[in-house]
Amino acid sequence: MPKQDYYQLGQLTDVTYLILLTLTVPRHGYLIMAKIEEMTNGEVRIGPASLYTTITKIIEAGYITLQNEDSTKKVYCITDKGLEALQIEIEKRERYATYGRQAISEYKNGGTS
Repeated sequence: MPKQDYYQLGQLTDVTYLILLTLTVPRHGYLIMAKIEEMTNGEVRIGPASLYTTITKIIEAGYITLQNEDSTKKVYCITDKGLEALQIEIEKRERYATYGRQAISEYKNGGTS
C-alpha cells in the first residue's frame, strides 16, 4: 500500500506547523526562517532546503498561496484551508500536552492517578 501524504491525513509536521504559524502575516522565505527562529528563541532553525521543500508541499495541499513575486522575493500567505488545519493542529497539540502532563503526574504519584 502506498504511503499516504501527511496533509491528506490532516496531520502537520513540526516544520509545517511552524511555517503556518508565521504565515498568518504574509512573509517571504528569509522572514519565515527568521520568525521561526525568533518564535522558538533559537531552538528551531530551518534551512532554505527544508523551508522550500515544505513550502512546495503545503502550496500543493492548498494551505498557503504565493501572494506575489518580484525578481528577488516570493511572498507567501496562509489560506483559509491552512488556517483551519493550523487551528485543528493547535487544539491537538494542546490535548497532547495535557496527556503528557497527566502521564508525568501518574509517574510521580507512583502510577496511581
